[in-house]
Amino acid sequence: TSCKCLFFSFLLSVKTSCDGRKNGAQCFGVLGGAVDVQLMDSVSEIYKFEWKRNNSVILIWRNNTVVTPKDDRIPFFPSNGSVRINDLRRNDSREYKIEMFDRNGKNTGWKTLQLFVQGNQVFLF
Repeated sequence: TSCKCLFFSFLLSVKTSCDGRKNGAQCFGVLGGAVDVQLMDSVSEIYKFEWKRNNSVILIWRNNTVVTPKDDRIPFFPSNGSVRINDLRRNDSREYKIEMFDRNGKNTGWKTLQLFVQGNQVFLF
């Protein structure tokens, strides 16, 4: 006798995390889920930063305040220097860049990361 069984794993509530403090990091998330991205150790040391997706600004932080949140799916958590992208979509699979600036507007550095959003998983046995 043989048994053919199907097991479906719907991972819509899955949350993953990623260390975006390293330039060139690769991050992975599940379609419909969420991903936490650690952008920095301490936001208190950075006067201003811009977080971008394909050169489109998502978030601007200046003088200890979120100035322009562009997407309500992406909250920033200053207490630990991370962002969360909720309700991941296929078009969230992109390159992201953080640029940091001093009080005089001088660019003090940048880092990029690549996010890959993967579809729901289906296991066949």
